[in-house]
Amino acid sequence: MNKFWRLSYIAAMILVACTSPGYPGIDRPNYGGGDSNDRSIIDYIDQRLEEEYYWLDEVAEKSNRFNRNLEWESYLDNSLRMLTTNADDGYYNSKGQRMFYSYIRETSSTTRSEVTGFGIGLHYTIAVIDPANNHYGFVVEMVYPESPAAKLGVVRGDVITMFDNSYITPDNYYARFTAIENNSGAELRLTLRRQSSDETYSVTLPKGAYSQTPVPHSEVIEVEETKIGYLVYTGFESEYDDELLAAIAKIAAEGAEEFILDLRCNGGGSVASAVKLCSALVPKSYDQRVLCHIERNEKNKKMEQTSLFSLENTGEILSLGRIAVICSGYSASASELVVMGLRGLDFPVRLIGSTTEGKNCGMDVTRRTIGNTTLEYAPITFMCFNDKGFGDWGEGITPDIDLTSESNGTGVSDANYPLPRADWGDMQHDIALAVAIADITGKSISQRETRATECAPRYSDVKMIPKAAEGIRIYHQE
Repeated sequence: MNKFWRLSYIAAMILVACTSPGYPGIDRPNYGGGDSNDRSIIDYIDQRLEEEYYWLDEVAEKSNRFNRNLEWESYLDNSLRMLTTNADDGYYNSKGQRMFYSYIRETSSTTRSEVTGFGIGLHYTIAVIDPANNHYGFVVEMVYPESPAAKLGVVRGDVITMFDNSYITPDNYYARFTAIENNSGAELRLTLRRQSSDETYSVTLPKGAYSQTPVPHSEVIEVEETKIGYLVYTGFESEYDDELLAAIAKIAAEGAEEFILDLRCNGGGSVASAVKLCSALVPKSYDQRVLCHIERNEKNKKMEQTSLFSLENTGEILSLGRIAVICSGYSASASELVVMGLRGLDFPVRLIGSTTEGKNCGMDVTRRTIGNTTLEYAPITFMCFNDKGFGDWGEGITPDIDLTSESNGTGVSDANYPLPRADWGDMQHDIALAVAIADITGKSISQRETRATECAPRYSDVKMIPKAAEGIRIYHQE
């Protein structure tokens, strides 16, 4: 190569080096060694961030710096961490880590099906039950009906003290918690203690098929000649709407005059399900009233900026004058929307428990199959407001009766609330249910036969396992 062509080649290389960005931009994507499936998923993530994300203005400013060399499973979180205006998209966990509400995850092509597992779910607070030996305990939060755990007598509130015939310690608690939650292994050998009786028992749980229903318990409780409907609802999942409405209809058929809605484990879900739930509870006079409206970014290229959600066919199942809601820091998004939406219509809602999570934003959810991967993608795309235009519950909703406070006026409290103490419907040992019933009947807890004041001892030291956040969701077909 002669001197002239060598100089021309060097100049060309310098020009390329000076003009190529350190990170690929949307106009010049550079995906490193990823396969075409990964590249297509990242394109899908980018498209909705640019066109629909509530903070899409900042996405437009910074998208050329997003690191598209990452695998798609990490790409969304990594990109969102580069933004500064999206503080409402997520929260900081107990370890100070930023957790986002927006998500993309692999999912099945169907929405509702039986699952196979043990049928047990754990509370995310890990209690130190034996300080002298530093032994931990896992508290059972959920036992699904007709699951292996239910059939062998495990109930909500039981404490797992041993796993596979050995104690739970600081060295193994995370792995064992994960093993139970993820249904690892062919069976579970557990030793448990029932908090309400202090009795200990052992079980070996096989795997089996069951339904992960969000309506694990409903009944009518008669106290002081008052019939009180009690419904536990753990997720606003639209595929279970018929089951939800059937449970409310059964409560109505049994003559319920009052109603307790237990949302203490409910992290949110479908707006449509929230509307159906509220419509099933309130009188006919609320028909067509706006439960909530949502506002998207004015530059959103896919959805209308404003959408209204109105109550429909009210008064056809129950026609209540008020409801009590049991809540906790795990009550979020659609759970908070029910409370604030009804209050926006001046419908009386009495809140009992602890301050809710505080999530007034939501997602337009799409499902798409790319290659052999079926994805559910839910970026934050809107903010919620009730009929009075109020939407400022980002710091959580303060309960009327705070069960964590000794000065709540009831004479009872539990510093570890909402740590489960007893099974659903056990008004003798479940402090939240006992207080809700006392508040409805106008009787103090001491005037009723209850052991809610004799809760298990306060756990002075606990560990936290981060719980995945849910969100207010509107589903769209693709």
